[in-house]
Amino acid sequence: MTHAGEVAKYYRWLDRLEWMRQMRGRTGNAAQPVHRALRDPDGGPPSPLVLHRLMLNGLTLPPSPRVLDAGCGYGASMLDMAPELGGDWLGISLSEVQVKRGMAEVAARGLAGRLRLAVASYDAPITGEFDWIFGIESLIHSPDPMATIGNLAQALAPGGALMVVDDMPEEGLSPQQAADVALFKRCWRCPVAPSRTGWLRAFAAAGLVLSHETDFTALTIPRPAAELAPMMAARARQARWKRLLGLGYRSEADLGGMMLETLLASGVIRYRMLVARRA
Repeated sequence: MTHAGEVAKYYRWLDRLEWMRQMRGRTGNAAQPVHRALRDPDGGPPSPLVLHRLMLNGLTLPPSPRVLDAGCGYGASMLDMAPELGGDWLGISLSEVQVKRGMAEVAARGLAGRLRLAVASYDAPITGEFDWIFGIESLIHSPDPMATIGNLAQALAPGGALMVVDDMPEEGLSPQQAADVALFKRCWRCPVAPSRTGWLRAFAAAGLVLSHETDFTALTIPRPAAELAPMMAARARQARWKRLLGLGYRSEADLGGMMLETLLASGVIRYRMLVARRA
């Protein structure tokens, strides 16, 4: 199975978990953000939607921008920002289920003429030009970030902005820290997971120059290590035997998420936004 196929299968399993949460009344609609909640620096409640407002800080866009969400999930980010910004929005995902659920929500909100989702890879040739391309916790799944950024950069309009919001390991890690990062990467199907420097190298190779950046790590909400440790041990045991039956996706996703919380709390991984434009 290709890496793209593995990631698509991974998200199909996670979608089943989201569907079960909806059936139990734990989530609102069929287009929930799949990125994390952040503390609101303006004093509002923590929410995944806080990130959208922070992404727009310092970002200059033309009227009615053309926007691409590279790895859009259910399209929740576009559904939140498109009504305010206007323009034409396209989201791409490897998951047919995510696209189907997202398009149903687009139709329900009367945005079908301005916003659409499609099953596609951000590593495949992209038709059209975009004023803003962003990836929220999605480009980390790329098996070749240098090629991914190069492909997305080719779809930027003159003066367009390419934004990466993701978890970025620090450099110079100890052997134990490196092993913990490797576990997170394996559980979340992130074969490379570049550092900040790695993303900047990819920008430079694509002819892009860093415009601005923000470190959101202080706004993340990791649980205490003492709370996470026993849960991680239990998930690791579950993942070992479930993997033999091909059923380890949920346990591995949970284990990877808890390891990520631990790594964010210790500063081994930083949650950053990098924005680049053509030189």
